[in-house]
Amino acid sequence: MDDFASAAMIRVLAHGMAALGLEVPAIADASGSRPARVGLDVKRTLVEAAVRQGGLACLPRLGRGVRSQPDDPTHRALVAASDGIDVLERWCRLERYVHSVHRTELRTDGDGRADLRHVSLRSGHAPSAAEDLVVLGVLAALLEEIGLRDVRATIEGATVLVGVGVAGTGSTPAASGHDDATEALLRRLAGAGRTGAWTLHWRPDGGAPRPPSSGTRAAPQAAPLDLCGTLPWPEAAQRCARDALADPLRPRTLAGSAAALGLSARSLQRVLSEAGLTWTEVMAQVRLRAASWWLLESSRPIAEVGFLAGYSDQPHFTREFGRRIGLPPGRYREHFGRDRRSADRPGT
Repeated sequence: MDDFASAAMIRVLAHGMAALGLEVPAIADASGSRPARVGLDVKRTLVEAAVRQGGLACLPRLGRGVRSQPDDPTHRALVAASDGIDVLERWCRLERYVHSVHRTELRTDGDGRADLRHVSLRSGHAPSAAEDLVVLGVLAALLEEIGLRDVRATIEGATVLVGVGVAGTGSTPAASGHDDATEALLRRLAGAGRTGAWTLHWRPDGGAPRPPSSGTRAAPQAAPLDLCGTLPWPEAAQRCARDALADPLRPRTLAGSAAALGLSARSLQRVLSEAGLTWTEVMAQVRLRAASWWLLESSRPIAEVGFLAGYSDQPHFTREFGRRIGLPPGRYREHFGRDRRSADRPGT
C-alpha cells in the first residue's frame, strides 16, 4: 500500500462523529479489527461525510473520539506523557509509523503553548484543509486527555477551537461545530490554503497529567516490567530496564538514568562496564524484549509494535529487530506468535 493512514485515526473520527450526532459512513470500521494502516481514501471518505453534515467547524471537534478506547495500548502510550510538549512529540513519532504522507512538525514551544505545522512529504501535495483541522482537533483532545485545562487552538491569531470536550456528554451547538462565525473563518482560511499552521494553548499551571481512567474495564495490556529480569545484569542495569519498560516512549539519556539511581553518569558507566554492558545496549535490549513480547503475546499490528516498544521509526524497528533476532518482525510472529503456538497444540 503506497498511501496509508492510521486505522486508529479512523476509529477516532468515527466515534467523534457519533458523539456529535453525525451519521457515520459504513466504510468506517470503529471496531478496532482493521490493521494499523488503512488506505487514505477511507479517511478522506469519512472526513468528507463529516464536512457535508457539520461543516469545517465540526472537524476539530471530532477529536473527542480519542476517548473511545482508553485501554488501547497506543492511546495509553500517548497519554502517558509528562506534559503538553511530551504528548505532541509522541504524536509526531507515531505519525512516522502510521502515515505515509503527512507529518506534524513541532516548530516552537513555550510556557503553555506550542506552534505546529501540518505538512506533506510530497512537494505540491499539501494536506487538505479538512485533514489539517482533524489532526488539530486530535492534538487538542490529547492535551485535554492528560489533564491540561483551557485548551484552545488559534490559526494566524484567530481562535478556531476552544476545548474539545473529551469528557463531555452529549452535544451543544458549539460542540457540534455549528458556529457560523467559526465556520466562516475556517472557510476563508481554507480558501487561502492557510489551515496548516496552528498554535495550541493551554493553562501552564494545568496540574500534573492524570493517568487515563478505564472505569470498570479490565486492566490494560502492557509489557511486563521484568522482561529483562532473567538477564545476568547488575541491579543498576535492571533498574534502568524496569524504568524504560514502564514508559518506552519517554526520551532517556545516560545522565538521566544515572541521576534516577543517585549516580553520576561516569559511575553508572563503570558499573555497566564491569558487567560487560553499556547503557546503549541496555536500552536496545529493552526495546527488543518489549517488541518481542508484543509480537508473541498480542495481536497488535506490527507497525504499532515498534512504536509501543520505543523504536524511533519503522525502518529502525525492522532493521534492529532483524539484526538481533535474525528474522524480520512479521516472520518472527508468524513462526512463534500465540496463534502459531495454539495451532501447534494437540487437538487444535
